[in-house]
Amino acid sequence: MNTDISPLTGGNVAFSTLEGRPSAYNFDNSPVLQDWVTATDIRVTLNRLNTFGDEVFNDPKVLKSYYYAISDFAVGGRCKCNGHASECVKNSRGQLLCNCKHNTEGDDCNVCKPFYNDRPWRRATAENPNECLPCDCSGKSSECYFDGELYRATGHGGHCRNCADNTDGPNCERCLDNYYREQSGRCLPCGCNTVGSESPQCDNRGMCACKPGVTGEKCDRCQPGYHSLTEAGCRPCSCSPSGSTQECDVNTGQCRCKENVEGFSCDRCKLGYFNLDPTNPQGCTPCFCFQHSSVCDSAEGFSVHSVSSSFYRDDEQWTGQQRDGSSVSVQWSPSGQEVSLISDDYFPMYFIAPEKFLGNQMLSYGQNLSLSFRVDRRDTRLSAEDLVLEGANLRVAVPLIAQGNAYPNENMQTYVFRLHDSTDYPWRPTISHSDFQKLLHNLTAIKIRGTYSEKSAGYLDDVSLVTARRAPGVPARWVEQCTCPQGYQGQHCEQCTLGYRRARPELGAFSPCEPCNCNGHSDDCNANTGACDCQDNTAGLSCERCKDGFYGDATRGTSGDCQPCPCPAGATCAVVLKTREVVCTNCPTGTTGKRCELCDDGFFGDPLGQSGPVRACRACKCSDNIDPNAVGNCNRETGECLKCIYNTDGFFCDRCKDGFYGNALATNPADKCKPCSCSPSGTVDRQTGCSQVTGQCQCLPNVAERDCSACQPGFFNLQSGNGCERCNCNPIGSTNGQCDITTGQCECQPGVTGLHCERCEVNFFGFSSSGCKPCDCDPEGSQSGQCKEDGRCECRPGFVGARCDMCEENYFYNRSAPGCQQCPSCYSLVRDKVNQQRQKLHDLQTLIDNLGSGQDTVTDKAFEDRLKEAERAIMELLEEAQTSKDVDKGLLDRLNNLNNTLTTQWNRLQNIRNTVDNTGTQADRARNRVRDAEDLIDRARQELDKAKDAISKVDIKPPSGTGDANNMTLLAEEARTLAEKHKMDADQIEKIAKDANDTSTKAYNLLLKTLDGEGKTSQEITELNKKYVTPKLTLVP
Repeated sequence: MNTDISPLTGGNVAFSTLEGRPSAYNFDNSPVLQDWVTATDIRVTLNRLNTFGDEVFNDPKVLKSYYYAISDFAVGGRCKCNGHASECVKNSRGQLLCNCKHNTEGDDCNVCKPFYNDRPWRRATAENPNECLPCDCSGKSSECYFDGELYRATGHGGHCRNCADNTDGPNCERCLDNYYREQSGRCLPCGCNTVGSESPQCDNRGMCACKPGVTGEKCDRCQPGYHSLTEAGCRPCSCSPSGSTQECDVNTGQCRCKENVEGFSCDRCKLGYFNLDPTNPQGCTPCFCFQHSSVCDSAEGFSVHSVSSSFYRDDEQWTGQQRDGSSVSVQWSPSGQEVSLISDDYFPMYFIAPEKFLGNQMLSYGQNLSLSFRVDRRDTRLSAEDLVLEGANLRVAVPLIAQGNAYPNENMQTYVFRLHDSTDYPWRPTISHSDFQKLLHNLTAIKIRGTYSEKSAGYLDDVSLVTARRAPGVPARWVEQCTCPQGYQGQHCEQCTLGYRRARPELGAFSPCEPCNCNGHSDDCNANTGACDCQDNTAGLSCERCKDGFYGDATRGTSGDCQPCPCPAGATCAVVLKTREVVCTNCPTGTTGKRCELCDDGFFGDPLGQSGPVRACRACKCSDNIDPNAVGNCNRETGECLKCIYNTDGFFCDRCKDGFYGNALATNPADKCKPCSCSPSGTVDRQTGCSQVTGQCQCLPNVAERDCSACQPGFFNLQSGNGCERCNCNPIGSTNGQCDITTGQCECQPGVTGLHCERCEVNFFGFSSSGCKPCDCDPEGSQSGQCKEDGRCECRPGFVGARCDMCEENYFYNRSAPGCQQCPSCYSLVRDKVNQQRQKLHDLQTLIDNLGSGQDTVTDKAFEDRLKEAERAIMELLEEAQTSKDVDKGLLDRLNNLNNTLTTQWNRLQNIRNTVDNTGTQADRARNRVRDAEDLIDRARQELDKAKDAISKVDIKPPSGTGDANNMTLLAEEARTLAEKHKMDADQIEKIAKDANDTSTKAYNLLLKTLDGEGKTSQEITELNKKYVTPKLTLVP
């Protein structure tokens, strides 16, 4: 560049890299210009000086005076950061480096940071920062690179490396080959079986694609009905559909047979079973053959038959049974053609099948019993015994919903029960198949539960029992034809063959058969009882003994084994083994001995005439008064009774012993001889005997009763031993003339005393036939409690009255001192005045009485004078009375006031007593309510304990079908009801407790009032005493 000629010194030379450049205003889009302004080193070249023409003269000295001088050199610029930094910073070596932004790095921010390669690096411009974007690796990798082809295809160039957790793909967005993603998001290995799967890759559920006949998530096993897993898959099982479960061993192909079936293909019944049936869950039916044979086959000639009740015309003899076993009638509905039972309580009622369903139903084994049933409301609580079978002393039961049946409801439903033993058919208790067939062989009862709740009804219809019969029709292949062993015959081996008999006849057809053994004395025996037709004087089931009247060894097998007994007719005999002596047994009644030559115990006579003429043995006659179990009751020759009992005596025990009485011949032992029991005190000479007929003892004078044990009425002192003494009771003072039998004390009238009731008790008077009256003398006013004959008491000084219970005139009763106190002297004047008035009144009365009754003739004048005199006396008496009235008026007023005060206090005391009584009543009521609350709490606790125990025992079985109800609903309703009941109980407890608290509070307040009232009453009584004493004192003049 060229500079101006001036100034020569102090001038500035400026240079700009962009000035004048054509693309200076499009710098961001000009890579050439961007490269032009990039400088790493600066070099300044000074090419030519302005010498002002001196170069023409070429004077070296002059030219050397011209030079370049640079005093300051300033370079202005910025780091090259491609727009991705706003500043440069020095590194550890002092070099300036860009402080990169926008996820870039490098000296010039010329590359993207690792993991920020989602798009290509670009220089930042004023319009777009062009920052580097992070790769999307789904959180499975922290490494990626820029993939231009991926960027062009998707707009995102970040390609992830080293994806974790078995993932793959540009964004680690999918699982590796042969892996699959589970629901939680993890990639798991497919693990497909290399032999059984079509490919090692599985679907998004982890399920592998299996070869034919192969199953399992990993294709690692054969499907049911297939076996032998190979490269070609699994081969189908060749199993019999009738005898197998359509499955076989996955390795060998051995079919899985039903319970009673065997064979590689399950095509034959096990030993002891027959009739391979596809409808039989167990495959084959067990041979019954009355347990005598295990080989049987289906019998020919039997067809399917049903015993049924449809109730078209009537109840077909169906009945009902209550809990106690009593029979009730069923209700037949002509319109519904069904029968029903209605209950009054919670106890179940059962439908009882008629005779046509019972008896020998052995041909129904393994077949179905079906019925239609409904209830009137759906609150049924089923039990373990809804259907019951009974027979041969066996009993089995099953719930109504067993064997896949539904819960009963208001609609008629069909219930089917298979009659055989199986773990899949829960007949309880569990019995063997032979016992089940034994039960059906003698079926005695079929019971179907009809009611399940209180006031409920159950309806039964279309009962059918599948069986078989010998007739043309659909073959009944389940009927057996047994192959019987030796000694047995019949379709079911139920009979013994000729020459065989029942070993245990009581078992009937169940008894084993054994060869007849008649010990050579018969060729035949009864097949049922086993009894031989014995010959040669033999007897017994097997002719093993001689018949009665013969003896010998019947088991030797010869015709002369048994010989006649040397005994009387009708007797048997036996041979003593040691001595071989023949001894008679079972002698005629009453005889004994080796040859029946003696009378037996309890008999007498001489059967062989050894002591005289022959006398047959007869029973001793001891009037039934001997012990039949005793030995030696009578003399065997004379018949005299030797051991009389029941207190009897005599040759025939026909009378009572001494000291006993009664009827020795009475049939009842209690009515025979009883002891006399004579009282020694009342019997003559203390005798113990009595009349054997009446039992009367000989009594002393005035002694009575059969045993002389009591005195006659009005007598006593039996213990004296001399008879009884007379009571001598006073006829007025005693009640009935009777006395104590020991002391002689008479029974006295009220108030009467004395041994003979001859006087009044102390403090009583008026001896009479009604008793004595109490004196009832006042203890304070009388000298003693005893009164005079007229009933008047002796009074202390100052007391008067029949009972001495009043003070005499001019005396008063003072509480502070005992007895009646004499009034002050002033009261004597009043008394005298009163006496004068009384005398005047008496004179006046006399005067009036004499007015008309005088004997003398009275003139009018005289009569008038007498009348005036009487009138004057009356006026004077009236004035004196009026004067006395005025004087005593003040005293009367004070007494009235005193009386009112006493009345008020008495009423207050009554109120206090009522308050106390109310307090006690309230307290009792509170205690009762508290006790009620405690009882209610105890009952609630017991209910909770029962509920807890019941819950611990609950066994909730899931329903067998989606449409079936569950006991959980019923249990929930019951639990809800129980919870509501407990809540009501708790509310009642709370109310009772509150009432008890209120009652206690009222009682407490009443008690406080009572205590306060008692204090006031005490104070008022004190004041009353003061008032009462004060008037007494103020009356004294």
